[in-house]
Amino acid sequence: MRTLFITLALVGFGCGDDGNKAVDAAVTPIDAPAVVTPLALDCATYCTHLATDCTGADAQITAANCMGTCAAYPLGTQADTSMNTLGCRNYHLQNIEVRKQPAATHCPHAGPAGSTLAAATGVCGASACENFCAMEAKVCGTDAAPVTGVTNRYTDTAACMTACAAFTKTPEYSPTVTTGNNLACRVYHLTNAAAQVVGSAANNTHCGHTLSPAVPAGAGGQCQ
Repeated sequence: MRTLFITLALVGFGCGDDGNKAVDAAVTPIDAPAVVTPLALDCATYCTHLATDCTGADAQITAANCMGTCAAYPLGTQADTSMNTLGCRNYHLQNIEVRKQPAATHCPHAGPAGSTLAAATGVCGASACENFCAMEAKVCGTDAAPVTGVTNRYTDTAACMTACAAFTKTPEYSPTVTTGNNLACRVYHLTNAAAQVVGSAANNTHCGHTLSPAVPAGAGGQCQ
């Protein structure tokens, strides 16, 4: 009985000592996400990162066409993740280079179409056709809001959307797809048009390639 009493006393003494233990310091999780500084909302920044992040099969815009194409995007904000804006495209570039997500997934989001061409719902913008037609109206104009010197244009955005709905959505958009009666070819030539002097003959020529049917028609024409 005496032995049992001594043992219990020692156990009780050990438990009573908890009040003298130091409080554990807060531990920062080792997997805490890094703070991501958004890219600047300017075309030089966008084009530099796009050229670095999206190469080979994932390439989106030629270096010669990038600045003009970027200028046709709505600016948006650095918080954008889903609209047809420069801010959204920058966000998806950072998904590649900072968040280490696949370039094959996010380069189409960062490019002029804002998504894969056949996607029912776009990522940076409601759909590839909506992005195409919004840029079309800005770069080439419409009958209702013409660009001086450009005669190759859609009547209005609704006419562009109707035409785009009928365009073949394969192959996927790439700056290497420069011919064929499909949306990819038209997006490529729209980036070419955006890179030209506004209202110039070259601007008008590439705007013609984006139409349905493409202009000029027949041998030598593009996107037909």
